[in-house]
Amino acid sequence: MTEGSRQPRRKGRPRSHDVDAALISAALAEFTEHGFHQMRMESIASRAGVSKVSLYRRWASKRAVAGDVLRLLSQTRPLADHGSLKADVQALVTESIGSAAARANATIVMRTMGEISSDPDLLALYRTHLLTPRLGQLRTVAGRARDRGELREDIDTDVACAAIAGPIFIYHLALLTDAGRLPDDPAAITDAILAGIARRPDHVTSRTSREPG
Repeated sequence: MTEGSRQPRRKGRPRSHDVDAALISAALAEFTEHGFHQMRMESIASRAGVSKVSLYRRWASKRAVAGDVLRLLSQTRPLADHGSLKADVQALVTESIGSAAARANATIVMRTMGEISSDPDLLALYRTHLLTPRLGQLRTVAGRARDRGELREDIDTDVACAAIAGPIFIYHLALLTDAGRLPDDPAAITDAILAGIARRPDHVTSRTSREPG
C-alpha cells in the first residue's frame, strides 16, 4: 500500500458489536430490576462484563442509558390486519398478557410511570418511546374497525383506545402486585372489551348490505 492510498486513522477506539450487545442487554436488565433512579452505571458495566471506560464510551449518563432502553422497548412490530376488530384486539391482548416477557414489560411500564411524575426529562422520553407508539397501535386498530363499520358510531376513537388498553393496564398492575388469580383467557378479555366499543352484529351487517358492490 502506497502512502497516498492509506486511509486516515479514525480517532478513538472502535466500538465492538459484541460489547454494544452486552451493554444494551445489561442496561435493559438493570433498568427492569431497579428503575431509572436506582440503576447504577457501575452495575451495568459489571453485568456486561466490560470496563467503565467502554460503558461511558457508549453512554455519558444514566439519562442516555434510559433513552436507549426506552427506544429499544418502543420497537414494536407493525400491527397486522387480522380482518376484524375482534381478531385485532385479541392479538393485542394475547401479545400483552400471554408472552413470556409480560412481567418484565409490566415492571418497566409501571415503575417508569411512577418515576416520570417528578422528572420532566424522563417523562419526555417515556412519551416519545413508549406512550406515543402504543397509542399509535391502538389508533390503527380503532381506525380499521371504524372503516369496517365495526366500531360504535357514538364512541370517540381515543375512548375506544382507552377501553382496549384499560384491561391490559389492570392486568399488568395485578401481575406486579400479586393480586390473586389473574385472567389468562385472551378471548374472554377481548369479548369484555368488545362489549363496550363494538357495534352490534346486526348493525354491521345492515351497513355492509347497504354499501354498493
